[in-house]
Amino acid sequence: MTASASREKSFAPPGDLLGKIVAVVVLLGVWQVAGATFLPDYLPTPFGVVSEVIPTLTSSAFLGALGETVGAVLLGLVLGCVPGTAAGLLIGRITWLRQLSTPYISGLYAMPMLAIVPMATIWFGYNDTTRVIVIALSAFLPCAVSTADGARSLPAALGDVARVLNVPRGRFVLDFVLPSALPFAVAGVHIAVGRALVGAAAVEFLANIDGLGTFILTNARSFAQNQAFVGVVVLALLGVLARAGTERLIRRVAPWQQTHQD
Repeated sequence: MTASASREKSFAPPGDLLGKIVAVVVLLGVWQVAGATFLPDYLPTPFGVVSEVIPTLTSSAFLGALGETVGAVLLGLVLGCVPGTAAGLLIGRITWLRQLSTPYISGLYAMPMLAIVPMATIWFGYNDTTRVIVIALSAFLPCAVSTADGARSLPAALGDVARVLNVPRGRFVLDFVLPSALPFAVAGVHIAVGRALVGAAAVEFLANIDGLGTFILTNARSFAQNQAFVGVVVLALLGVLARAGTERLIRRVAPWQQTHQD
């Protein structure tokens, strides 16, 4: 990016910001009027949501549901990301293992986790174990796929140099493979966090397990639409915060990995 283009991007016209603000205000106004006029008992409205933010966020039902979901997601991420990253390193560096496992891992990765929830509830029951297993699987797959890509991206010339210098296998993994795969591994965690939240909500919706998804569904069915929408916003914010956290982690552990968004 040239210096002039950078200055143009830094000093955006005030009209752009004003236009975005006006668009949001108009959208919220239309939403408020339409919801209050046509379907007041079925649609949340901006004023109604705002009025329910504090009561909902401070209620014991919401706090309990939030704790259940966040706790399950954190546990599932640990159980999925750690073995997923290790498996990705092995798959990326061992040819026969990659040829054997790639079709299955790629197929599972492309499959929506929502599809396995009914079977998981039959196998493991309608309990927290099912939720953690679905979350862990949702996290395992992107970590394995992304880390394998990173481990495989190591230039062949570096492997030749390591063999010529008779570098021990352990040192080769630590000094060559891991630095090459690290940005990919963190990117896999980045994807895993979002998929884990989706997996948790899906299990809670379908299996009626206590959590944020059940809180949203229960309030929506009880026509407490504004409270339900507060839960939706919190769930979205968890995803945004998780994304920001993983991006910060990428900058810390792999500052050379630049992301350009034009």
